[in-house]
Amino acid sequence: MDFWKRDLSIYIHIPFCKKKCAYCDFLSFGGCDGSLQREYVDALCKEIEQYRLIADEYRVITIFIGGGTPSFIPAELICKVLETVRGTFTVADDCEITIEGNPDSLTADKIEKYIDFGINRLSIGLQSANDEMLKNLGRVHNYDQFVAAYSNARKAGFANINVDIMSGLPGEDMSSYIRTLDKVVKMQPEHISAYSLIVEDDTPLAENEELLALLPSEEMDRRQYAQTKLFLKQSGYERYEISNYSKKGYECKHNLRYWTGGEYLGVGLGASSYMKLDIGDNFDKMYDVDAGFEDYIDGYGSDDMSYDLDDSVRNEYTPVRFKGIDNLDEYIGRFSKLGTGWTDVSTIAEYINNCYTAIHVQKEKDEIEEFMFLGLRCINGIDVNEFEKRFGRGIQMVYGSVIDKYVSSGHLVIDGDRLHLSDKGLDVSNTVMAEFML
Repeated sequence: MDFWKRDLSIYIHIPFCKKKCAYCDFLSFGGCDGSLQREYVDALCKEIEQYRLIADEYRVITIFIGGGTPSFIPAELICKVLETVRGTFTVADDCEITIEGNPDSLTADKIEKYIDFGINRLSIGLQSANDEMLKNLGRVHNYDQFVAAYSNARKAGFANINVDIMSGLPGEDMSSYIRTLDKVVKMQPEHISAYSLIVEDDTPLAENEELLALLPSEEMDRRQYAQTKLFLKQSGYERYEISNYSKKGYECKHNLRYWTGGEYLGVGLGASSYMKLDIGDNFDKMYDVDAGFEDYIDGYGSDDMSYDLDDSVRNEYTPVRFKGIDNLDEYIGRFSKLGTGWTDVSTIAEYINNCYTAIHVQKEKDEIEEFMFLGLRCINGIDVNEFEKRFGRGIQMVYGSVIDKYVSSGHLVIDGDRLHLSDKGLDVSNTVMAEFML
């Protein structure tokens, strides 16, 4: 019986792509050869295996294989990673297992192997049904390849498919964007993620003056955003998060774990984790991070804390955020040595100190802030009773003036025991949520 185990989600980062998109600022690399991919996966599996130190405490309920483009690497390497997870952790029979893929590399053979490996959710990066828009974005596929990949996924047995689309693309008018919405909806995926293009610094798109000149006006961007909400709602998709829509019962369980404060382990290059660890006598060792790491350490009881904490919090399960190494050569070098005696460890705190960077021991202030601005991303918002249960004080004691301000302005809604953003508030969510910083 595993009823006593705590739920855990695992994110697995595969940083390889055929070619990096013009707008992408994710930690990924284009054109890496097969030998480097195998070296990376070997190191990744050793990283996962080290969590045997605490694996008995957990039951894995979601796994998300993201990137990069996971479908770019051989399916056998994906299988090896999943076998390592299953050999290390207890994985729930109904675990949601998602893999991201691009249409050009989602071959029929790979898709069938994913089904054989137990992957039960596929996320396909389409972005646009307009081939000209795809070319502008630096995508390596066309719309027909997406149709073929989607069809092959259905034939193989995938009953839970997400499609990513983007609005606000250079040179795209409303009629072109509506055609993308219409074509995607007619295929009836269970889930649609709809994002507005963000031009990130130091990307090829940010340096392409010709394409920048074709970006839609703010008014057109808002109109496309409004059309997304209306079109998908009329087509039977419920908006459950700022950028995510699904048919009933097909919300992405993995992403909901992020937004509702669930524990998650990120493995692979640059992956982030949030775990509540029993670090006990090793608490102080969390400060002994190698000088070469880009670390920042905040402990309980510091002078800038807004609230006092009971010592029992840190003596039992301490919430900790930590991040993986983001240099590929260093990552492979460090984790490939695990088990050779170089980094043999006996506690999870020692392991994190040796192998991770950006270690942040959460203050209560951090937990409260994250409860608010992560929860408010969801359309149904937060449970005010859960706030009081977790933090020992009513939400009005902490945020009364902010809540009153935005309820009065129509940006927040109190609905029974829940507090959520209104449609008006969702449109300016970043502005509203910024005021929940303590």
